[in-house]
Amino acid sequence: MNVVERAVMPNGTEIQLEDWRENNTKEYPDLYGLIIGAYPIAKNTGKHRWIESGQTFRLDISMNQYREYSNDDVKADFEALKSGEKSLEDLADHFWNGEKDMWLLGMNVEYKGW
Repeated sequence: MNVVERAVMPNGTEIQLEDWRENNTKEYPDLYGLIIGAYPIAKNTGKHRWIESGQTFRLDISMNQYREYSNDDVKADFEALKSGEKSLEDLADHFWNGEKDMWLLGMNVEYKGW
């Protein structure tokens, strides 16, 4: 993994653009790509308290060719987060942990015992 760029969103959330393509293999040449690693403050505490309200946690937004979310899309969204044009909540459809990350952020989703 290579950190391409680090930045801070206007709301103070640290983010970084990561390149994971070096982990691809001949069998799976497009498995890994660019990821936005974000470190927001949790609004809710996880079931096993690994993530607690008021503390930062890692949230991944990664390219996914099967959901038509390309490396170029990840780059564009990283720039939009940096400028404040978009928020993390705007990218919820691309959260690696889906509704769990939404719930930790305090978004309006049903708690499912995370």
